[in-house]
Amino acid sequence: MSLDDINAALAVKESRGKKFMSNKGEHYYRVRYDWEFRKFVSSSKSELNNIHNDYPRDYAERDVAAQEKMWMSALHLQDVIFGNGEKWSEYRKGKLLRDLHDNFFEVTSKRFASKPQFKDCLLKVSREYSQRLVEDEKFNDSLESVYNAFDVLSTEAFDWRSFLFYFHFALDPAKTVKDQLLSAFSIIADKSWIDLRDLGKILFPLVKDDATTGILCEMDESWARVKASKPEIDGNEGSTAVTVKIFQKILEQDCLQRYFAQSGSLWGRGGIFPVCIYRWEEELYNEALFQLVTSSRREKTINEKFGRDSHRTKLGVWTQWLDYARYQGSIRSIFNKITCTVKFRRKSRGLLAFSQWTNRHHAALKIQRVVRGYFGRIEASHRRTMFTAATMIQTHFRMFLAKNTLNVLSSKYLWAVIEVQRRIRGALGRSLALKKILTLVGQEHANNVKERVRLELERGVWCLTKLQAFWRRKMATAKAAELREKMQREMRVQRAMETERKKFLRERQIYERQLEGFYKSMREEYENDIQVKSKVSHDQIKVRTLRRRVKNDELKSAEPDNSEYLATEKWKNEWEAKIESGVKEMKSHCIRCLDQPDNSVEKRTRANVLKRVKGRVPDVLKRADERHIPMESKEAKAIAREEIIHIIAEEERTRLRHQMNEEFIDRERCMQEARLQSEVKAEKAHARATIHAVSLVATACRKWLARRELRRLCLETFERRFDGRSHAFYYMNKFTGETTWTKPIAMGVFEIPAKDEWILLRDAHNFPYYFNPWSMEMRWLPPVDEDMCCGIVPHTWWREWPVRSGLCPNFSLRLNEDDGKRYCEDCFLRIVDSQEGA
Repeated sequence: MSLDDINAALAVKESRGKKFMSNKGEHYYRVRYDWEFRKFVSSSKSELNNIHNDYPRDYAERDVAAQEKMWMSALHLQDVIFGNGEKWSEYRKGKLLRDLHDNFFEVTSKRFASKPQFKDCLLKVSREYSQRLVEDEKFNDSLESVYNAFDVLSTEAFDWRSFLFYFHFALDPAKTVKDQLLSAFSIIADKSWIDLRDLGKILFPLVKDDATTGILCEMDESWARVKASKPEIDGNEGSTAVTVKIFQKILEQDCLQRYFAQSGSLWGRGGIFPVCIYRWEEELYNEALFQLVTSSRREKTINEKFGRDSHRTKLGVWTQWLDYARYQGSIRSIFNKITCTVKFRRKSRGLLAFSQWTNRHHAALKIQRVVRGYFGRIEASHRRTMFTAATMIQTHFRMFLAKNTLNVLSSKYLWAVIEVQRRIRGALGRSLALKKILTLVGQEHANNVKERVRLELERGVWCLTKLQAFWRRKMATAKAAELREKMQREMRVQRAMETERKKFLRERQIYERQLEGFYKSMREEYENDIQVKSKVSHDQIKVRTLRRRVKNDELKSAEPDNSEYLATEKWKNEWEAKIESGVKEMKSHCIRCLDQPDNSVEKRTRANVLKRVKGRVPDVLKRADERHIPMESKEAKAIAREEIIHIIAEEERTRLRHQMNEEFIDRERCMQEARLQSEVKAEKAHARATIHAVSLVATACRKWLARRELRRLCLETFERRFDGRSHAFYYMNKFTGETTWTKPIAMGVFEIPAKDEWILLRDAHNFPYYFNPWSMEMRWLPPVDEDMCCGIVPHTWWREWPVRSGLCPNFSLRLNEDDGKRYCEDCFLRIVDSQEGA
């Protein structure tokens, strides 16, 4: 309960009861207010302590994640706008930001914009610079993510000034922290100054949420020092306005200078490309923001370094570095040799020293951890005490000011109430006296009017009595004549009605038989349709089974592949023919060399053959002697010649056969390699085919599941109803109430089942009958398992007079608690109206 609520409650209590408060009552209420105020202060202190001690950490983590999401969405939108491959100049980027600011300011002069206004401004600027359209899905998704990230509480309030600062920062993230803070002050602030309490809005993009409280406390301390050191900056001592000049002075204070010093981390601290990272960025920036700053500064440093260095400087640096690398390589090789000689001696001493150092290191770490924890707890308790004390001082001072203000306002309010009461009482007294005088005059006038009306009424009654007697005699005579004519007319009409009724009953019997036949044919057609669909589905299953069986039989009865065996036999036959032709050529070559040598090669061949023939002649003669065949040297020489030619041909055959065997081995090896490669390719193709088949099956399954899910959604969304006037089914959306005669396309060949219920229909003669669209059953009598209306209504469809009365043909919808019977809506309203009229 806030202080304003307490003041309002006390004001309401004081305004009740007596309109005039005495000094004693005023003193009582003041004492009671002081007691309630002290009670509220004590309870608020305990509640503040509980909130401060029990504030959950996940809130801070959630806010840090929200800041991270805001930065990521803004950077993604920047990549979408500027990431089309075109390099933008600084002038073009600045003009885009100015146009974006002008569009936002033109749409809304306030700090917050709605979602349509935000999208219209971005689309308008993007359409001018990067030809973005409304149908660009990627651009729309990035806009949606940016709006959702900035509108965390879904209040439909988008802070467009903060969004513009995010864009400014993303376009030039390499600026220093002070420049970024001043840029945030000039962009986010909607005036030339801001209140000190709104400083958190300026620091929100550049400070993590879990570190906001600490940095705001230091900012408050810096502001106090600035105000104390230079009061001429702002003449009003009680003012908390912060201008750009004051903000610069705040940033220059000593308590904040440690954040603007260079970080002591080793990130990017190379000798060639040094990158400056401030402690503010390392400690207070989010992860995404810190990565953006480091990458941009690194690129900027590299570009500046490349711009400063000329080609000759780079070549000299490269030469020196190469010489130094060679020198280092030689030194490393020497040291490696020395190390290899002494490493076995130092191993035992090193192991002992390492164990001692490890023990000492662990002991030092434990001591440091205990001491740091002790001093950390002391520091945390001091800071917590200071924060609580400052909060309570502010609370008591604000309560004192509120109490003084309340006393002043209470005194003014009491004086105003007394003055208003005095004036109202005087006006009420004057109006009351005037009303009493007018009442007396009105009463006398009313008595006079009543007396005059009484006298006029007595005279008028006597005149009307005479006229009424004459008129009644005349009307009685006319009524008797009219009744006689009416009786004669009714007799004629009754005879005509009897004739017409008999004719109607004959037509009615014929119509009932036709109507029953119509619904019977409808039901038979429905059942036949179901049987035909079932038979078609079973036939399709049989056809698919038969096709699979025929396909499997074809695969089993296929002949084996003998192409490789036939190719091998063909190759062997070709080689046999080649061997025979080679033997014949060798024989003809030897004969030609012996008979007519043409060159030196053939002459050498002839000499070799003759030498072998000469050595063969003794063997021929020896064989002839063994067989006792007389033979001369000339004949032996001819026989030896033939044998040598045959031997040379056989040697050629053996050589060609050996060559064939070698080529056969090579061919078998190549075929084996080709076979292995084909098997590997076949396995890979089979794997690809398997994956493709699995993807096809998975796609088909997903389509089937999607169609089934879509049919389920259709069954949940639509319902199939029967229209009695057109005797046809229509489909109605349960949620929107839209109706259509065509079945939803998502159902395919399936049909939405009709609701199992009885519907009251009327035929051409207005006779009621009942039809069940689910079972296609029609009946004249009410269904047995349904609750019918218990009301009595005239059955005008029988066309007889007097009109027949009976039970209402409608279904019961409501229960009458008076008689315990159920009625339809019309009968229930009629009974309720009759009861209210009675």
